[in-house]
Amino acid sequence: WWAYGQSFAVADGVSRTHNDGCQKGPCSSHSEAAVFCHEVVPALVTSRSLYEPFARANACIERLNRELHGITPETVDYLYNDYLSCVGAAGVLSKEPPFRFSYGYIGDCGILVYDHGQLYPRFLSENSIAILEQFREGWKFRNKDEKEIFWRKRLRNRPNQPFMTYGALTGEDSALGYVRTGSIDLLFGDIVLLFSDGIYPFIFDAGFRAEIMSLLCSASEDHVKHSKMEAYLNTATHILQSQGVKNLDDDRTFIAFTLGDRFG
Repeated sequence: WWAYGQSFAVADGVSRTHNDGCQKGPCSSHSEAAVFCHEVVPALVTSRSLYEPFARANACIERLNRELHGITPETVDYLYNDYLSCVGAAGVLSKEPPFRFSYGYIGDCGILVYDHGQLYPRFLSENSIAILEQFREGWKFRNKDEKEIFWRKRLRNRPNQPFMTYGALTGEDSALGYVRTGSIDLLFGDIVLLFSDGIYPFIFDAGFRAEIMSLLCSASEDHVKHSKMEAYLNTATHILQSQGVKNLDDDRTFIAFTLGDRFG
């Protein structure tokens, strides 16, 4: 089931714009998401501060932007030559009781803790990007490029602005001001979910939460569990679409674990 003291991380590369206008596939910052997980997971076990792993990942992203892509504060244009960046969520569980899950997150990657009955959320991280995106739908821009530049230059990693802004790990020092940290003491049977924003529409569905619990209880091999969850998400997508739920076509990444070897 679970080895106490382990750490976990989920990251999502932020979409970029190529000069053909694409914002998917190779435009996304997949390498930065990999760097985040590679740096954060071991650092969570040894670091004294939850901010330190995020700072280490951010520093690596700065070097990748500068050394491999030549993107610096002097060359960034926030459109075709924007920073490669990512958002992420991570956490570590203490080795001894009381079993405390210490977490950190930035951007729209999230953390959900719910009870083994799948009914009651015990904790859900804030998603300020989703709120800003709803406001963005009502903003009037002359074209798509103008919208992207405003979103990235004026709102991203600008903590001193007198309005709501958001953060992503671009290598800029200001990004670290958006890292949110905390901890929660887990009860036996609690389920913890770390997820990218593509999973966000599903977390409110009781069937999704129940499916996770069922797979955690299952003795099946990991590849079997993965196939079952993929099939479930495909079916659930059609159901939620029929109910008018939006944003169901994004990348879906999550890690789930439970505390204890059986449900009480």
